[in-house]
Amino acid sequence: MFEYFEDNYPWNLAIVTALEMGAVASDIDTACRKLRSIPKDDVIKAILAWADAWSSLGERLFRQAQSDEAGHHYRSAGEKYLRGSLYYLMAERPLTHKDSRKKECYQKGISMFRKGVELRSDSAEFVEIPYGNSFLPAVFVKAQGNKVAPCIINFNGFDWIKEFNYFLLALDNSRRGFSSLFCDQPGSGGALRLHGITAELASEKPAAACIDYLETRRDVDRNKIGIHAASLGGYYAPRAAAFEKRLSFCAVSGAFYDGLDVMRMRAEKGKDYAQSVPDADDQVMWVTGCDSMAGIMDFLAKTTLKGVAEHIQCPLLIIHGGADRQIPINHGQLTYDAAINSPNRKLVVLGQEDGGIEHCSIDNFPLVREITADWISDMLKKL
Repeated sequence: MFEYFEDNYPWNLAIVTALEMGAVASDIDTACRKLRSIPKDDVIKAILAWADAWSSLGERLFRQAQSDEAGHHYRSAGEKYLRGSLYYLMAERPLTHKDSRKKECYQKGISMFRKGVELRSDSAEFVEIPYGNSFLPAVFVKAQGNKVAPCIINFNGFDWIKEFNYFLLALDNSRRGFSSLFCDQPGSGGALRLHGITAELASEKPAAACIDYLETRRDVDRNKIGIHAASLGGYYAPRAAAFEKRLSFCAVSGAFYDGLDVMRMRAEKGKDYAQSVPDADDQVMWVTGCDSMAGIMDFLAKTTLKGVAEHIQCPLLIIHGGADRQIPINHGQLTYDAAINSPNRKLVVLGQEDGGIEHCSIDNFPLVREITADWISDMLKKL
């Protein structure tokens, strides 16, 4: 993985992710060069400096986009709004939810995202999926061509949001003939930040809500609706496929078989464990709605595919980075072995020769996108 910082996994992961989603390398250097002098162990100072630097990038792109828009160069404005959105959302990512700037950066980011999508004339619709007494924010992207098309529901992971999935997947999916529903399911994105909906272990419930919505659309083939997710989504997506039988396929980029096993690995490695965000303890409490370590451990004990994966009866694809520093590599094999009733199940472990060896293979995401799309295409031919 490209490592801009020396021995700072969360920041390096964020930079590689941003590059995959369309960030400009020189922008990243502008934001991050001055952060190199901050000691790694001064977590609070580093987080605040990171947020300031990336917010400044977002504000710069906002001004540039406004200038383009004033000159009626709408496509150019849309591109800049989207890139600025990415920068604001990267600024928001590590901030604690107790910091008022987190919500401020998030709202600026999603506002710019929406304006960018509209000005760029993307084939996208902002929708609200009814869920309990509230709703889940989502973006529906049509497949190219005026036809009834298969649809992929995209869920988030532990520290992920629908906008990131949109940046990585929307255009390619549409070109390949797949519609997409990018959803902030419970515990993620706007569901958590705007509506206070914390993580739901029974991921089949938000999946069912998404399918209910998709079945109202005349441009979606209701017999060809599947689900994709990454990281903690390596639990959410298979769990949903196990108990929501309307899902016709399931694909994960980064397996997640058992939460307690991940905590065991984290405890064994201590400070050497590769955390996706600097303050993972704060993040997990916010995401789960737990207020104690005992509550978190209980939540993680239930975050398991043991006794679940065998209920999957649709095709299942699992891709795992061969040198994943966050989730043990055996989680892919365990998920595959447990899904004994899944037809056409497939496990892909990416090694050095392939590229994509890191967590969710974010160090070579185009390869993962291609493997996943080709596999889905092959599965759909058999439905």
